[in-house]
Amino acid sequence: MPADAPQAARDRWCDVDGTRIALFCWVEQVAECPEHGGLFSRLHQQGQVVGRGPDVFYVRFASERQLISLPPELLRVLPGEPDEHW
Repeated sequence: MPADAPQAARDRWCDVDGTRIALFCWVEQVAECPEHGGLFSRLHQQGQVVGRGPDVFYVRFASERQLISLPPELLRVLPGEPDEHW
C-alpha cells in the first residue's frame, strides 16, 4: 500500500475547506454541479447531512423535504445549527 493511501481515504469525506463532514452536521452548498445534484438554485443554501452513500452525502436542505445526494467537494461545514431552519 502506498504511503499516501491513508491520507487519500481520510480526505474523501472532507468538505471544500478540508473539514471532516459528520453525520447530522449542518452544511451549505458552495458550488454548483448539476450532474451531481448541486443545482444553482441551492447555491449557499443550508441543510443537514442525514446520510452517506459510497461517494456522496445525503443532505436535506431547509427549503426542501427531499434528500439530495451531493459529493463532499460541493459542501462547506457550518460551525453550528443555523438560527432559522424548518
